[in-house]
Amino acid sequence: MPKYLVSYRKTEEAGQKPEWTSFTTQDDARLEPQAIRERVDKRMSVLGEKLWGNGEVVWIGGGRIDEVLYKREEAAPETSIVYGVIEE
Repeated sequence: MPKYLVSYRKTEEAGQKPEWTSFTTQDDARLEPQAIRERVDKRMSVLGEKLWGNGEVVWIGGGRIDEVLYKREEAAPETSIVYGVIEE
């Protein structure tokens, strides 16, 4: 079963510089952009985080985890959430 990396830009207070945070999932059935957004929203509500950017969810492809994390850095500055498949 493939493993996916989901990263999102978050802040904890207004005016704070956004930073990426990530988690992994193996749930194929929930990998539509809307489902990813819902999963991130739920996680942020538990952790007290705020989503930064335009709310866009972008597929960034696959590769080793370091490659997927590198691709994440190439996302447009206003993109909020990226996800891709990682090789083990």
